[in-house]
Amino acid sequence: MDLNSNKNNNEKSPYEILGVKEGAAFEDIQKARDNKVKEAGEDLILKAKIESSFDQLLMGSLKARQSGNVSYEAVSASKKEKQINQFTNNNFPLLSKIKNLNNNSKNLSQYSLPKITPPSFDNLSIKISVGLLFLILLFISPDSNNRLLLSISTLILTYTQIKSGKRFIGSLGWSVTFLSIGLIFGGLLENNSFIQEISNNSLSIQKIQSIPAMVILWLGVIFL
Repeated sequence: MDLNSNKNNNEKSPYEILGVKEGAAFEDIQKARDNKVKEAGEDLILKAKIESSFDQLLMGSLKARQSGNVSYEAVSASKKEKQINQFTNNNFPLLSKIKNLNNNSKNLSQYSLPKITPPSFDNLSIKISVGLLFLILLFISPDSNNRLLLSISTLILTYTQIKSGKRFIGSLGWSVTFLSIGLIFGGLLENNSFIQEISNNSLSIQKIQSIPAMVILWLGVIFL
């Protein structure tokens, strides 16, 4: 190669050396580099200029991305995406609705649902208040609700035992034991003549049998 051609190559820009237009895609620049290297043959100086031009364009593309400038590839990809979305919305409305539903579900997944925490019975005053509430409900509610109130109280005693560190089987065993003892006391009261007079005047036999069990269960909630 003569001096004039070298001089002309020195004055050319990297785009001119590779034979591509400004703003060309990376794939086009890479293909042009490969073709120019083949054409250069054994001319090491020309090959070095081609590689240098390719490196300059590559570095320029990286700097443009880092500085926030939108590349030609990004612009073309955005245009293609808009065209595809427009075509889908016009011709396949069902697909567009499904896509919007998926996007909404992704947005909703970013917001965490409020945590539901069970009631706390750590405070002694709360335990006593709730226990008195259950006892009042036992007095004023129909006899058909006695078993329900006793069952809920048994579960509460089991829950407080588990929360204090006891195992589930042991906690359930203690709760059932307290319930059984209360029902036994209730059965003994049923045969008392004084209690029978009260039963005839105001309280039913079912409530008299349930009251000791309710009291013993809530004593377990309060003190255990």
